[in-house]
Amino acid sequence: MNYTRGSRSVECLNLNLGLGLRESDLLSGQLSAGIFRQRLSAAENLYQRNLTGHYGCVNALEFSNGGQFLASGGDDKRVLLWNIDQEVMSEMGRPQVMNETHTSNIFCLGFDTLNAHVFSGGNDDLVIQHDLATGKLLNYFSHGGPVYGLSVDRTSVHLFSVATESGEVLFYDLRVGNYEPLTVAKFRSPFNAVEFHPLNGNFLATANAKRGAMLWDLRHHNQPLCQFNYIPESPSCMSVRFNCSGSLLLTLHRRLPPILFSPNSPEPLGTFYHDEYFNSCTMKSCTFAGPQDEMVVSGSDNFNMFIWRMDGVDLEEKNQWIDTPPIILTGHRSVVNQVRFNRQRCLLASSGVEKIIKLWSPFEQHGWEGSLMYPPAKPYCNRTLHNNTTEHIIQDFSSCDTDEDQAMLAFFDTLVQRELESWNTNGNHTSSDSTSSSTSSERSEAGASSASEEEPTDDEDDTPNVSELSWQTHPNRIFYLIAKKRRALLQMAVKGTGGQQRSVEELLARLNGEQKQAATAARISDWLVETHRLFADDEMPTTSAEAAAREQRRRVFDQLSRSPRKPPVLKIDTLQMEQMERKRKLIRERFAARKRPRPAARPRSSDLENDSIEGLEEDSNDSSEEDEENAESEDNNNNNGTDGINEATAVAVAVAVDDDTDDSSSTSMTSMEAQISQAPSTSSSYPFLVETEANNNNQMASNNNHKPPAAANGSTVDMCNTESSTASASASSSTSN
Repeated sequence: MNYTRGSRSVECLNLNLGLGLRESDLLSGQLSAGIFRQRLSAAENLYQRNLTGHYGCVNALEFSNGGQFLASGGDDKRVLLWNIDQEVMSEMGRPQVMNETHTSNIFCLGFDTLNAHVFSGGNDDLVIQHDLATGKLLNYFSHGGPVYGLSVDRTSVHLFSVATESGEVLFYDLRVGNYEPLTVAKFRSPFNAVEFHPLNGNFLATANAKRGAMLWDLRHHNQPLCQFNYIPESPSCMSVRFNCSGSLLLTLHRRLPPILFSPNSPEPLGTFYHDEYFNSCTMKSCTFAGPQDEMVVSGSDNFNMFIWRMDGVDLEEKNQWIDTPPIILTGHRSVVNQVRFNRQRCLLASSGVEKIIKLWSPFEQHGWEGSLMYPPAKPYCNRTLHNNTTEHIIQDFSSCDTDEDQAMLAFFDTLVQRELESWNTNGNHTSSDSTSSSTSSERSEAGASSASEEEPTDDEDDTPNVSELSWQTHPNRIFYLIAKKRRALLQMAVKGTGGQQRSVEELLARLNGEQKQAATAARISDWLVETHRLFADDEMPTTSAEAAAREQRRRVFDQLSRSPRKPPVLKIDTLQMEQMERKRKLIRERFAARKRPRPAARPRSSDLENDSIEGLEEDSNDSSEEDEENAESEDNNNNNGTDGINEATAVAVAVAVDDDTDDSSSTSMTSMEAQISQAPSTSSSYPFLVETEANNNNQMASNNNHKPPAAANGSTVDMCNTESSTASASASSSTSN
């Protein structure tokens, strides 16, 4: 019998059961499904709270039928029973503890349809049946290896099935006295999960470490009814999950995102993809969520949970690529492994490496944190990652400590990083697919030890240009390593979709473009934070150029304040240089006009030297007084930067006067001209320089009036009139300029 024909007959047989359940739902007040759907469709985040009670990693979660109870089990070997209605409102968790404990880690749980019993399976090869009311042991079932998966038939209170590490899928009927199970399948590779069809107990879905996901008919179990497609690069299937009607099957393979199948077709309907999602190091689960199973949920190795909406999925089309932005839930501080949804109360439960269980809801309640319409401010865990840890973890639960275990967090931080660093697509795998395990340290240590023995990956497997992206886009090293392996992960996801060909490079280019945009946004955000630190709110710069200019000015000011003060260096533009050149040219012309032929008869050198010395001394005194007055006036009218100019000019004039005391008046004028022409041009104008020259000319003219030189023909040259006219012309020209 094929699946389609069998499902039709089951629909007829279970019609009364389906109508009865629907009527029960209506009577119990489940008309609020529309409200749940409305809030979940608009959600960008969920409210959350923690349930604290375990002493180690929480490896298994399961809601009861009707959603009143939540069972949890973990490394502390205990099964806890939580009353959801009480835990939602209470501040402190008060779970009921089952009396019988396992001797090793617990991996799977299940309720019967009447909520009378709870089953637990674990690493001690046992399945224990607990009485829900009293917590006492009712029965136990032994196996040849650890029990990784367990499922109870939803249409019967007597049937359940288990999946074992020894490669067996066993079917139990509690009505049989000797409890001999039916072996549905026996492979060499382990079975990681098993799931009953929700409306027909004759069908089972299994997850195998080497053969992927399969569908079985218990009446004809010699071979699987359907072998769902998988790729050789990732055959290991971790989890299988039906929706509430059994029309869809969700599978989760190692290193691949969740894949959606129709139970009657081996080809996938679609693959749910996000570039930050990664699962490899631990055994994870997936589940449907929402009032009508319109959402897909799974945990990730980057400590986040991903919720994809199925709004755009066409159930008649195969091999769809679903990369719509998911809801990313943050709050866990390590790897998230188990996820389950409570349809009756619209609650999501998650657990993993931590000792806590998280409840998620679209409704705000007292004592809960988070938001509905606003995504997390930081979509990642902000704690510091551990880079090195020991190969083995020794757990001691005798202290009954519920605080966070830093050694366990460090172990899995290192495990995830080693897995990403040493994995490549050329056949080198960090750990055996068959030993991919849940949060139990025993099932993960093999992967950690083998990871350290693998060769490093080839650079050709790395995503191109990922190192050029800003580190600000990678919150921690795990995010960075996932981005570095994005090309290989994307190739596997595209290949796992099957059938339809897609351009991996095009998808990768789009993802890298989004990463670069995120890097730019991160840099802008950091720039705003830095400028806010440097400047007050009332003087915040509006552009990056303005901020850079202010920062440069601040650094220059700090440097000057720490270093010895130096005279400022003033800059002169081209116009100022031209003005100074014209003034120098004018001075040269004036001196050239005064150079006239001397008469043949010269006065006595002793008289001329005495008169010249006296005149130059008076001229030097007068010019010094005028220079001081001009310097004071310039200090009052100009900035402090002109002090150096006045000093340079005064020195030039003084040097010229000193030279004149040794030579004749003509020679002194020539020397003074040369000194002035060689003086540094550090100002736009020298009004006092021209005035000084005029005063010097007047003084020399007055001195020469007392020296009547003899001309060659006996006449006397009128030097006074000549010098006076020249000085007057020079003064008037200086004034006009």
